[in-house]
Amino acid sequence: MRGAGVDYYVGDLVPGRAEGSMVAGESPGAWAGRGCAALGLRGTVDGPTFAEVLAGRDPRAGVALRDARGNRPVSGFDLTFCAPKSVSVLHLLAPRELGTAVVEAHAAAVADALAYVERNGLGVRRTRSGEVQHLAATGAVAAGFVHRTSRALDPHLHSHVVTANVAEGVDGNWSSLDSRRLHLHRRATGAVYDASLRHHLTAAAGVAWHRGPSGWEVAGVDPVLRRLFSQRAASIDEHAARTGGRTSPGARRVAFHADRPDKDRSRTVDGLRSEWRRRAGAIGLDTTDLVRVVGRGAETGGAVDVELLDAGLGHLASTRTRVSARDLVAAVADAAPAGVSASAAEQVASALQRRVSTVDDVSGGRRVDVWSPDMVARTFRLDPESVIRACEGRAQSGGADRTDDRDRWDGGRAMGRGGERSEPFGSRGPAAPDLRR
Repeated sequence: MRGAGVDYYVGDLVPGRAEGSMVAGESPGAWAGRGCAALGLRGTVDGPTFAEVLAGRDPRAGVALRDARGNRPVSGFDLTFCAPKSVSVLHLLAPRELGTAVVEAHAAAVADALAYVERNGLGVRRTRSGEVQHLAATGAVAAGFVHRTSRALDPHLHSHVVTANVAEGVDGNWSSLDSRRLHLHRRATGAVYDASLRHHLTAAAGVAWHRGPSGWEVAGVDPVLRRLFSQRAASIDEHAARTGGRTSPGARRVAFHADRPDKDRSRTVDGLRSEWRRRAGAIGLDTTDLVRVVGRGAETGGAVDVELLDAGLGHLASTRTRVSARDLVAAVADAAPAGVSASAAEQVASALQRRVSTVDDVSGGRRVDVWSPDMVARTFRLDPESVIRACEGRAQSGGADRTDDRDRWDGGRAMGRGGERSEPFGSRGPAAPDLRR
């Protein structure tokens, strides 16, 4: 985020600024991250205060928290967590009790993903005597905004966790974030959110999941219904086709920005919900049938599918020259059909790391910092069940030792992290009901 990008989130909260992003009735946002406490930030986001923080200033003292560099310095990073279309449809069109359980699961998953970022992807850099040092940060200074519609005004449950480009290092000094470290964990963070969402929604409603071309979706939500409310994706595909028919991720990103409409702020979510139901009914789909997804899955989740994990490790072996801890976390999270928490995914990844390190200690007499994909995949195939069982045992006991579970810089330098898990942003209210009963 740079300069005027701030207006998208707080424009309608600050006098004199442009209108922001929210359809009428959406939440104005809430402070999130462990770093907020040091700046006295809590509760609902106040627009002027948020603008100060994104400008790199302490909102109470008015002092700069980072050095000013360039004409358009980076003000923050938008960590956007998007629920699958089937989950968005359940939240906004299923009976209220199920819809509440969905948004509770989403909030818990966002909190889990932010906690992962704070443990692993958040840091600062220091230059002393010409040498660059990488230090851990005490926590994120962020604000979470829950939005429920796409720009095409379809159901689209997602959260923007806007993380300011400031952090307090463990040395007690404030500065800009180490953006390279944050971006390195992008894929793992997304995988953690997806797996945590499956984990929490499976626990609350007993839903089942199936894997489609675009990832995991709730079983029982009609694919026609998902396509009906995917006008934005259809528009992107159409734009890409008009400009050469390219379907690569890069071409779709170009189409995403080139074909990006503004939201109609005269609409409300409640009004849109009535329109969505009429659109579904026009093609013979009754949204009250969505409740049938409840109880289709296992009673408990958290199991890692051995075949899926083996396939994921094989994919790493065919596409990467080396594997880091974050790659393993992403592979483990993707391989849990009913979901898994971030800490459990990290525990399985740690077990894989220890197995690989043990092999290396025997053969080479040293501990490796970055592992080759073939080494990880081969080691896992030796005894996959015992790796997963050992991790599940530690997760149930709650006493996993993670002193060796350190993320590795690409050059093999250890990168520190620390602190306890952050609380979910916003007020999530009472625990979601157990809809399986």
